[in-house]
Amino acid sequence: MPSNAWNIDAIRAREAMVRVSQLVGPTNDWAGILIAHLDTGFTDHEVFNLESAAPAIRIADGRNFMDGVAEPRDPLDYDQIIEFPGHGTRTLGTLCGNLPDVYVGVCPGVPVVPYRVTNSVVLTGGRIDNVAQAIMDAIDRNGASVISISLGADSVFEGARLPPLGRAVDHAYENGVIVCGAAGQTENSPATMGSTVYPGRYSRSILVGGMNKRRKICFDYDTGRNFIDVWAPADDVPRPDAVFGETQPFTDFGTGDGTSYATVHVAAAAAMWLRVREQELQAGGYSGWRRVEAFREALHASFSPLQGNDAPFGKQAPFNTGILDYVRLLDSPLASLANLTQKPLAEPQVD
Repeated sequence: MPSNAWNIDAIRAREAMVRVSQLVGPTNDWAGILIAHLDTGFTDHEVFNLESAAPAIRIADGRNFMDGVAEPRDPLDYDQIIEFPGHGTRTLGTLCGNLPDVYVGVCPGVPVVPYRVTNSVVLTGGRIDNVAQAIMDAIDRNGASVISISLGADSVFEGARLPPLGRAVDHAYENGVIVCGAAGQTENSPATMGSTVYPGRYSRSILVGGMNKRRKICFDYDTGRNFIDVWAPADDVPRPDAVFGETQPFTDFGTGDGTSYATVHVAAAAAMWLRVREQELQAGGYSGWRRVEAFREALHASFSPLQGNDAPFGKQAPFNTGILDYVRLLDSPLASLANLTQKPLAEPQVD
């Protein structure tokens, strides 16, 4: 399996796939582990191998909360301010794309259910409600193990919409489902005023920040940096593209920036970690929220150090967290049940 990108090497994803196969067997057997991917939907990009006998993308299990149809396909027929046609394809391909010798994502072959919940990475109004409904559906209907959300809402402007979203995150947490959320790119955005965003910022989520090839922070925050659990690749990340206005299939590739990409790296790590630790978690009584907190502790115990801050006007050290390292994560022993602490209900956090 080629190591085709700096982000893959930085987090040691290929080594981790080998480690998974050594510990639990072939990586095409995920033993029920499932990621729900909440975004703009998917397209028929060749990187997904949708014509294979057993594609990793479980289209029929997804839902479309935007268009009133069953299939969570991204129509790509929108292009207004702060809308991002094809964002779901780009992040989904980064997560699980598998086109050997052309493009291989972070965790090729991991089962993923795509959801279409938005046209934009900036969550407002009913799109926040869509995310809340999709979280509930992913858990209650599909039995998702991990939920990846490369989207964000601000508590100041969307406070009235946040309680349902928080309740959905609570539902995930209480059921032992790991919710990975993007911290956002907000230093120049008046809509978010330089703060990390929700649902990632909820204490019961895993909040993901972005770092670059120099292993430095590439997006920083006036408020909320202290809530970030881990940093992952978010600058010039190789990914597939979905070209607006083109007919399918889409065969284009490029690079993307943003914590949207960092988030799927951590969601993939969570799936690998669950695959390796599942039997130990069950035997040890790590039920409900304890599964989420055991993963959080493993992240905190295994990260590699950040090398500084490249974000404009960013804060400097100290850094309370570090860079995602797949191999160290998989090798990290489970935290003792007695040392795990349940997080408070998912309400907006204040510095």
